[in-house]
Amino acid sequence: MIEIRSLRDALRLLFIFAREFRLALLATLAVVVLGAFLLPNRYVSDARLLVKPTESASVQLPVQPGPDTGFVQQSPQRDPLLDEEKLATSAPVMLKVAQTYLAMSSVPPKGTWALVKFRMGQAFAWTKERLRDVLVGIGLMDEAPLADRLAARLAKKLQVSHDPGSNVMEMRVSWNDPHVAQGISRAWVDAYFDERAQAAGGEALFNFYEAQNRELNDSIVALKRQLREQLRVIDATSVEQRIEDVTDQLQKLYRQRRGLQAEREALLGILGSAGRQLPAVAGEVVTEREISLNPAREDLKLKLNGLKQQRLDLLRNFKEGAPPVRALDESIAALEAEIRGVDGDVVRSRNLAPNVLGTRLRQDMQDARLNVAKIDANIAEIDSQITQLQREREEVMAAEPSLSRLSLELSSAEKTFAQYSDYLLRARVIRDLNRARLSNVALVGQSSFTPSRVFPKSMLMLLLAVPVAFAVALVVVFLLYLMDQRIHDGGRLEKTLGVPLLATLPEILHDVDGSQPLRAALYRIYCRLPLEQIATQGLAVGFTSSRSGEGVSFIASRLAIVLRQQGYSVRDGQLPAAPGEVVLVQAPPVSDENALIQLRGCDRIVLVVKTRSTTVPAVEHAIALLRDALGHVDGVVLNRRVFEIPPRYWTPISRWLGAY
Repeated sequence: MIEIRSLRDALRLLFIFAREFRLALLATLAVVVLGAFLLPNRYVSDARLLVKPTESASVQLPVQPGPDTGFVQQSPQRDPLLDEEKLATSAPVMLKVAQTYLAMSSVPPKGTWALVKFRMGQAFAWTKERLRDVLVGIGLMDEAPLADRLAARLAKKLQVSHDPGSNVMEMRVSWNDPHVAQGISRAWVDAYFDERAQAAGGEALFNFYEAQNRELNDSIVALKRQLREQLRVIDATSVEQRIEDVTDQLQKLYRQRRGLQAEREALLGILGSAGRQLPAVAGEVVTEREISLNPAREDLKLKLNGLKQQRLDLLRNFKEGAPPVRALDESIAALEAEIRGVDGDVVRSRNLAPNVLGTRLRQDMQDARLNVAKIDANIAEIDSQITQLQREREEVMAAEPSLSRLSLELSSAEKTFAQYSDYLLRARVIRDLNRARLSNVALVGQSSFTPSRVFPKSMLMLLLAVPVAFAVALVVVFLLYLMDQRIHDGGRLEKTLGVPLLATLPEILHDVDGSQPLRAALYRIYCRLPLEQIATQGLAVGFTSSRSGEGVSFIASRLAIVLRQQGYSVRDGQLPAAPGEVVLVQAPPVSDENALIQLRGCDRIVLVVKTRSTTVPAVEHAIALLRDALGHVDGVVLNRRVFEIPPRYWTPISRWLGAY
């Protein structure tokens, strides 16, 4: 325990802990000097990447006004560069870098000394791996590949950072070889871009959509083949169109049949009416002689024209060679033959002639019968066509569910194929951009090659070796001062122990009896004794200590000399003390059970403390024992007090301090 009150007390610390100060100074000097020459060199390779802001991830944080008009606070938005940094130090990236480093480190270097160090490193690595195999075998360590373990170490050594508000991400590699540092930096950048491209999914998306397109293409071809086979069976281009065509034809045939049926009924009515009127018509009439066109021939021509008009009407619904058309053609041929058999001119006279009305009626009846026969033939043909079309419609309707299903599947497959083709184009663009490293991250600074080492700075270390050694030594001294519990002087002793300090005896090397500091200290003890009690009751003074060798006998013998010089009777012995007598009791240390017995009955109890060896806890323990057992401790005497600064040093220092 030292009280620092001035520079002198601070200087005392240097001499109190001189040995420790020198050891710390020399050790620090040795460490710094050895470090300057023996520390492994470190070379740095830097690569810089610019992360361009996009719509989804922008480094420029938006701002929002705060309550103070003069203050604008940034909104709490996550910095997207943090995700890029985590990606750069992720396990897959570090694993690729580790594999690259293992490939680089397996190549022997050039040069004898470099090759020797390389072989030594290989031997050390082999030994380390065998030791690790043993630890893995006994279960103290887990089995892991060398590349994974190296990747975990690289993740701690490789540094990636960016300044706040900056879009530039710096990737730094520190290694003991500049070429290796540059190679690791390049491998790191390449692995980062590869992993980023893989995370973007361009290659995987392209492969996925390409496989899907091939599968859909095969499915579309198969569906078209099935659809074509079924359409070939029903002889149509599509089931909807086929059903619609058959339905239209059926409707037309139904309408035509209804029209023919009505026409037949009308003709039958005409035949009935003509048959009823014909008996009432005269067979001959009187005519005048005259030459004119044969009306029968002209009438036949009119009928021929009517038949030809009907033929043209039939050709709108029937093809050439159809039964109705053939029947009409036969009627036309027969009528033409009949016309050819009739004269073109007739001679009229007043002679009797057949009645034209009767002839016309008979002719109309004949035409009606022909028309009925023709209509019957047309109806029969239409019925056969309707039957055929109905059978075809049933076949189409039977095939319609399967054709509809194939059509829907084909349409869905074609739509999906179109969408996947669009996605495939986008994935191809993303893949090509990733391969060309064209994204929102651009390499603006290639991996640098720095031949000058960044650590250690040998010259700077040698220049700062002495100041740093002194600073470390002073820090060591200060720490020792804080931890030191030994009593060196009387400062703060009374406040700490709660016991008055009677005197401080200096260390005596020469002229023991004639030392002035010693005599002054003994007289201070003498003056603190109750001298007025000696004459009436006598005085018993007990001396003890916390441990042996504190100087109890020395102080008691020197105090007895002072008391005798002052005329008092002094003896060493048993209690009690007679009036006019001073008894000095030299008790053993308080740790001895006889000490308390010998001190019991003493008027004054003095605890002797040896400086530089006795600690404050030991003294506190001794005082506590004395107070518990005897009820009082009257003072403490410091023995063998030494001024730590030798005179040969203190004299010039005191002169120098006195000058200021």
